[in-house]
Amino acid sequence: MRKSIFALIIMTLIVGCLSACGSDVTALPAKDSRISIVTTIFPEYDWVMNILGDEEQAADVTMLLDNGVDLHSYQPTADDIMKIASCDIFIYVGGESDKWVDDALKEATNKDMAVLNLLDILGDSVKEEELVEGMQGEEEEDEEEGEEEPEYDEHVWLSLKNTATLVNSISEEIRRKNPANAEKYKANALSYIGELSALDEEYRKAVSDASVDTLVFGDRFPFRYLVDDYGLSYYAAFVGCSAETEASFETVTFLAGQVDELGLDHVMTIEGTDHRIAEAIVSNTKTKDQKILSLDSMQSVTTKDVKDGADYLSIMKNNLSVLKEALGRKASAETETIDAADAAPAASGDVDVDLTALSSTMVYAEVYNMMTAPDDYIGKKVKMEGMCAYYHDDASGNDYYTCIVSDATACCSQGIEFILADGAGYP
Repeated sequence: MRKSIFALIIMTLIVGCLSACGSDVTALPAKDSRISIVTTIFPEYDWVMNILGDEEQAADVTMLLDNGVDLHSYQPTADDIMKIASCDIFIYVGGESDKWVDDALKEATNKDMAVLNLLDILGDSVKEEELVEGMQGEEEEDEEEGEEEPEYDEHVWLSLKNTATLVNSISEEIRRKNPANAEKYKANALSYIGELSALDEEYRKAVSDASVDTLVFGDRFPFRYLVDDYGLSYYAAFVGCSAETEASFETVTFLAGQVDELGLDHVMTIEGTDHRIAEAIVSNTKTKDQKILSLDSMQSVTTKDVKDGADYLSIMKNNLSVLKEALGRKASAETETIDAADAAPAASGDVDVDLTALSSTMVYAEVYNMMTAPDDYIGKKVKMEGMCAYYHDDASGNDYYTCIVSDATACCSQGIEFILADGAGYP
């Protein structure tokens, strides 16, 4: 441990917070008293299953959009309405595509139902749909009507930061409905958010190492939350919720021109087999040799896909691989080798775990992982920002160095005790 750059020993104040209501006894509800959870889309379903973990038999979980129909064209069946009416927790996105929900909830027979609207949970971080240069807008149905309400981008699940916030809120509601397993659900959620945090860091590094920072989509564009998270630019044929499938000649030639101007080697699409627009863009470029790559927006995942092993994290990891290929890598420059002892403090890009780049929810999960699996962090460089303090313990004769990092618990702070590398002194 002393040979590591930071030896992460213990978290101070968080222990009481995590275990205040702890119990080693797991009470499994009887089969007929399982909590019933209804989700509309695949990401919500997968988050719930990860929160439940090995206690999934304590809940009956339904994914309504299970046959490949995407959010924008779904209409509930009578059976779907019945499932919603009697469930304990109902989770839906809450955008323009979910206008049917208000009528469905009027049929509710469970007056204690918890209703989770993803857009409401995210609040001010929800983005309005935007028309970028060259994008084909939908025709107005009636120009004489008054000013329209803003239409929000519903694809909030394609942001790892958003997902961490949403998983935290869903976990809280499941714990309220089944307090007997609350501590397990909380630990599962924190562990999952830690995985989201690690993947978020991989995305950051990939974009930092990329040779280009712009994507051209010959398709709808549901990835605005993702590109905004990492500072990428984009051009696309349509907005993310567009129902249009045919692009005009002006749109195709504009996008082809952007590919030429930016020197891009790839044209992007979303999942599916219809890549006609992307193919038309390629055929209108100067070189006509760009490769077509697809990012998965998870809007057509089926029950069969889930049974075959599809899950949110693996899809987002595959999207990262596609993104790396699309963005390329900066040419590596030869650098002089220097002794580690003479090196300057690590730059942000050299840090293994950057707590300063994470949301408060992700910080909470990452530090929780440090406490439960400290060996995973030996030898890693950790960047953190918070109140730093040094003190000497007369009883043990030891010097201690701490950093208090703000988190999302609203009940306590999280403290990491660290030991300075051999030969280092304070400050």
